[in-house]
Amino acid sequence: MRRSLTRRLDSGPVLAIASGSFMAACAMNFWFPFLPLYMRELGATSDANALFWVSIAMTGQGIARLVAGPVWGVLSDRHGRKLMYIRALFFATVTTLIMVAATEPWHIALALTCQGLFSGFIPAAVALTSVTVPDSKLSKGLGTVTAAQYLGSTVGPSLGAVLAVGFGMWGAILASALLPALGAVLVWFIVPRDSVAPAPKAATAAQEQQASYRRLVTVQFAVAILICFVLYATGSMVRLMAPLSLAGFDSDAATGAVGVAFTIAGVASVLGVVAVRRLSKPGWFRWLIAGGMALSAFVHVLLALSPDVAAYVVFFALTALLQAALLPASNTLIAMSAPRDQRGTAFGIAAGAQAISFMAGPAAAAAFAAVSLTLGYLVLAGLFVVVAVFTLLALRVDRAE
Repeated sequence: MRRSLTRRLDSGPVLAIASGSFMAACAMNFWFPFLPLYMRELGATSDANALFWVSIAMTGQGIARLVAGPVWGVLSDRHGRKLMYIRALFFATVTTLIMVAATEPWHIALALTCQGLFSGFIPAAVALTSVTVPDSKLSKGLGTVTAAQYLGSTVGPSLGAVLAVGFGMWGAILASALLPALGAVLVWFIVPRDSVAPAPKAATAAQEQQASYRRLVTVQFAVAILICFVLYATGSMVRLMAPLSLAGFDSDAATGAVGVAFTIAGVASVLGVVAVRRLSKPGWFRWLIAGGMALSAFVHVLLALSPDVAAYVVFFALTALLQAALLPASNTLIAMSAPRDQRGTAFGIAAGAQAISFMAGPAAAAAFAAVSLTLGYLVLAGLFVVVAVFTLLALRVDRAE
């Protein structure tokens, strides 16, 4: 009876955090696939000009996240991770409303830059989850939140398309603005406030802060950040290379194939998170991550050698499944590398690495597209092998006190 009650008390807040992530991810994907078309409606003079403004907007968002992520992480440790998560969700609503009011393409660039500065719900969600559940349930809690995020990313484009057909892209974006705020209200009422360490005396504050940051400088934390960076960077590269690869098989059917590939990949991502939850145990992390990286290397070789559209779609889905399985493991590793009172800072640093990956990934994809997509997949396979070996040699999983 007591165990059942404890389980409900643990699961309620986690489900509320996961619901907020689902709503925000779903909302962001209402409009993102149609962003170039919205740029045309706002006055972009051509498809190329629309993509130019999308590139400007995404670059601004990435730079803003790189600057703001670590800062929000430190503030979350000082003032509460729940407060920072609610802040991220509400600002997702505010910045999306700027897009609703946009009349020029540069307004979208401004909105996404502000979103990068003031939102960023994914690091905030995992930081809050990491201090809400006991460490023994860390992997399952983070897996639940990550699965919700992937589920939102999977169903978001379909819902957005329905809304865009019925109410136009403006209506779809307006609807998307409301969901993150709804998630914030849910978190406000259901998730208990997390404990925050008392502020040190002024005379010793700087010294204690420096000593506190030094506790994060460990091989385990560096490996965790490296894994996080590699997963996000390679994921964004493959997603940008996939449409070009599919067009190379059959240019006439490329659009339909891309839609099918990304839908199946979204479902595979959810399955990957769910399947790995029971395997994410501290003693298995070295082998789980190294094995996942080795499998990713093999699948990327298969991508390079795909004979037709059907085979490519299957292998593309497998890359999504493996990435989704490895991301909760890397988040758990980051949490285990940091004391509970520094997990906001730890995930803030991870947010900075993620921002760099979102800029590096597209740049690398463009470079390989100019030279050889097949070479790109093989280089990624080599990178996964290197990370797998490095993980086995360098990683010794210990829990932070």
